[in-house]
Amino acid sequence: MTLSVASFFMACGGPAANNTTANKPANAANTAAAPAADKAAVETELKKTISDFEAALNKSDVAALDKMYSDDYVLIDQNGGMNTKAARLEAIKSGKIKMEGMKFEDLKIKTNPAGDGAVITAHVSGKNIVDGKSEDRNSMVTWVLGKMKDKGWQFVNAQVTDIKSGAMKADDKKADDEKKEGEHTANANK
Repeated sequence: MTLSVASFFMACGGPAANNTTANKPANAANTAAAPAADKAAVETELKKTISDFEAALNKSDVAALDKMYSDDYVLIDQNGGMNTKAARLEAIKSGKIKMEGMKFEDLKIKTNPAGDGAVITAHVSGKNIVDGKSEDRNSMVTWVLGKMKDKGWQFVNAQVTDIKSGAMKADDKKADDEKKEGEHTANANK
């Protein structure tokens, strides 16, 4: 047993035959970080993707949406229901769900350094018609997108949250927090 453990450590301890000085440039090339993507160009691509997505939803263009959703796409809707790509496309194709005047505004885009993954939040307004019943949309959406080889940007996941009346927007909350901080500082200086 001791001999086999010693042999194991001896085998792991020495330099590998292919880890010579001559291989250092190749090893460095294999471990080098990929160059950072052009953030502005990536954001422009993503804004176009969202614009195209908005148009496809408003037209109930199932063929376009099929290309935009990844095969394992999942939507968590405003009611907490989970919808797969197949279920979502079928509901749109059958007319069970229809969107009218859907708009995505106030986009906040965060990308990974390689420029092939993104998280986007947006305010959603417009109308959803579900089983013939019209609902006004006032929601926030979070999308996760990936840039897929030979497919471009695709939606991987989405989550929708309805905005309740009286809910504070992030900018309003920041201003409110700053106001409270100012009041706190003023009271502390008395």
